Amino acid sequence: MTRCLSAVVALGLMIAAVPTSAHHSFNTFFDMSRTVQIEGVVTSFRLVSPHSEMMVDVPDASGKPVTWRITARTGAVNAKREGWKAEDFIGKKVKVEGNPTRREGGTAMAAGVVTFADGKVVCLGGCPGGPPTE
Repeated sequence: MTRCLSAVVALGLMIAAVPTSAHHSFNTFFDMSRTVQIEGVVTSFRLVSPHSEMMVDVPDASGKPVTWRITARTGAVNAKREGWKAEDFIGKKVKVEGNPTRREGGTAMAAGVVTFADGKVVCLGGCPGGPPTE
C-alpha cells in the first residue's frame, strides 16, 4: 500500500512539474492558413483579458448588417500599453484583415490589421512591429 501511494504521489509530482499552458490555441478556433477581409462599422470594443474583442457590423449582399466578432490576437495589457481606447474604435468605419473562424459560414475572426477610413492602421496582434500575441 505504501509503495502504491508513493508511486501515485511521485506521478502527481512529475505531472505538476511539467510546464503547461492554460492558454488556448488560436489554431483550434481559427483557420490560421487563410486570411479574410471585411469592412464595416465598429459597434463595440472591449479591452478584456485574455483577448480584447470588438464587434463590427458588416453589410451583407442585401445591405442588412451582419455582426462579426473580432478577437484580438494580443492581450488587453498589451492593448492598453499600445494606447488603445474603446472610444477610438466605436462608431468608426474600418477594414479588418484576419484569420476566419473554422466554422463554415461563421462571422468571426482572429484579427491582425485594422485600417480606419482615415488611413490609420492598428495591429491587433500577429503583425510585424505590432504588439506581441498571447
